[in-house]
Amino acid sequence: MNEITLQQIEVFLTVAEQLNLSEAAKDLFINQSAVSRWIKRLETHLNKKLFVRTNRGVELTENGEFLYTELKPIYEKLGVTILNMRKVFDTKENILRIGCMESSEVFNTLKAAARDFERVSPDTLIKIEFFCFKDLREALVCGKIDCIVSYMLGFGEYLNIQEKKIKKLDTYISVAANSPLADSVEIPVKQLEDQTLFLLYIAEMKDAEARALETCKKIGFIPGEIVYMPNYFSLDLAVKNGRGFSIGGTNMCDRFGSSIKLYHVVKPYREQYVIAAWRKNGCSPLTKEFLATIKWIDEE
Repeated sequence: MNEITLQQIEVFLTVAEQLNLSEAAKDLFINQSAVSRWIKRLETHLNKKLFVRTNRGVELTENGEFLYTELKPIYEKLGVTILNMRKVFDTKENILRIGCMESSEVFNTLKAAARDFERVSPDTLIKIEFFCFKDLREALVCGKIDCIVSYMLGFGEYLNIQEKKIKKLDTYISVAANSPLADSVEIPVKQLEDQTLFLLYIAEMKDAEARALETCKKIGFIPGEIVYMPNYFSLDLAVKNGRGFSIGGTNMCDRFGSSIKLYHVVKPYREQYVIAAWRKNGCSPLTKEFLATIKWIDEE
């Protein structure tokens, strides 16, 4: 492990997302041969093949997919931690701690809310931390963060938690752009009948499978099987590589761009929202100020 550097990890993650050595080299501001050497060195240290060459560029092996799904959230958390540390030690002002679900849709909603708050409270330092939903809920309940921004997943027995809707999200069926499922103009109902539906594993979201199945039934098909994935990265990769489809928002397309095709679901079984949640008892004055700047859906 001592032989593996952060630079190797950064190069690996960039190639894994671009799936093209030339494009990865441009993003990293190094030449393509250097990218190849860094990847080869990492594969040697791990004694695992991470990529295979294709006519279009490279593809991740199973080992590569596993490494990507494990390293990506750690690398992003490291970047956020370093940024927050610099800010904390550079200022003595008030700090608002906000937890955010690991989702581009959720994060973009939070960014807009944070910008509005910064206009009225420019001296407040906003610390954003990323969590999966289980850890996000625990951090809020235990008082480790002041409030959270997340999907509307429910807090069950936690009576001290209050939540309100910030943004309504569209629902999509996502498939690999280079798969036969992407050849239709409208949702390919017949072709989806035998396909695998990938869902994010969230133990607290006990009705996730039922809601997904009800949406499929409304469209006119039933998937062949349902497979739960441990995080967004592994779910996105499974769909991008043509192993099935998923139902959700635009996160996957945000991550993999033209590698993903989205079919809009006009009338899903249940609408999805981005919400903010906080503790009713123990809500800090700074948190109340932040919440007061948010334009809630039910106020429109």
